Amino acid sequence: MQAWAEQALMLLSGSGLIRGLVAAIPAAIAVAAIAGWRQRVEGAALLALFACGFCLWLILPWRPAYVELQQTSLIFSMLCWLWLVWAWARHVVGEWPAPIWGHWIVGTLLWVLPATAIVILFVG
Repeated sequence: MQAWAEQALMLLSGSGLIRGLVAAIPAAIAVAAIAGWRQRVEGAALLALFACGFCLWLILPWRPAYVELQQTSLIFSMLCWLWLVWAWARHVVGEWPAPIWGHWIVGTLLWVLPATAIVILFVG
């Protein structure tokens, strides 16, 4: 079972499509939150600032020399990604945010990500 999980993770992490979707989700959240901020939706400003900051963190060319720092950076990025998706979901469920088109894009990307992962695992 462990060998299958390792192979699946290597296959998914090497897929450019999965990497693109994972990177597109914070960008879509940032766009939706900025649009909501412009329409004065409560809570959208903080979400927009964190999403934009996280997008900047993802594109920074910081590659530490020590393996431990590389692993810490990777774990930090994964935790921030999960927190951002959780904060977005809480924002959408807690209020009826405007504009709805931005949040539909995020929801669609969140639906497409696991569907794409399943297809990639089966096609291999």
